[in-house]
Amino acid sequence: MSVDDQPAHITPTGPDGPSGVENKWVVITGPPSSGKTTLVNLFADAGEKTSADSTRQLIAAVTASGRDAEEFRFADDFQPRVLEAMMAAEDLLDPNDRVFVEYALPCNIAFHRTEGLELTPGLAEGAVRSRYAAVFILDPVGWENDEQRVEDAEYQAAVHQHMFDVYRELGYDPIAVPPVTPDERQAFVQQHI
Repeated sequence: MSVDDQPAHITPTGPDGPSGVENKWVVITGPPSSGKTTLVNLFADAGEKTSADSTRQLIAAVTASGRDAEEFRFADDFQPRVLEAMMAAEDLLDPNDRVFVEYALPCNIAFHRTEGLELTPGLAEGAVRSRYAAVFILDPVGWENDEQRVEDAEYQAAVHQHMFDVYRELGYDPIAVPPVTPDERQAFVQQHI
C-alpha cells in the first residue's frame, strides 16, 4: 500500500516499515501549553542548537498582517502553510548536528486526527522524510491562551494522546516528560538522550 492509498487515520510508513533520512535531531513536542518553548529556550541558553516552533512563527506573521488568529488557525490554508513552514525549517538543519527541534512534522498528524482532517499526501510524505534521534513528549502543565493559541484544554488532551499514538506507529519509542520545573525537565531530557 502506498502512502497515498493509506486511509486518513493510518500513520504513513514506507513499504518496509518506518523510513526517512536518519539525523541527530531531538524532538521536543507536546500539546499546546505544555512548556515546549520554555524547554527549547533552556537548551538554547545552554549553547545547544535549537529550532523554534515554525507554527507559532507563522501565526505571528499572519496576525501581524491583520488576519485573525482563530480564523486562520481553522482555515483551509492553515495546515498546508504549516507543513510548508516546517519543511523549510527542517531543510535548514544539518542532519549531523544535534538539534533540539520544537515540534516535528509527524506532530501534524496528531493535530489532523484531533481535528478530524484527512491525511494529505504532502503531510504523509513529510512525516516520514526524517528519522529523528529521539522524541520527547511533554505532559501538559495547565492551559493558557495567548495570541497564537486559540484551542482549549480538551483539545490539548486529545493532541497529547494522538502524539504518542502517531510516534509509536512510526516506530519511535516516545519518552513522556513529566510536568516538573523547566530545569528538571531539561535534566530529564539530557539523562534520556
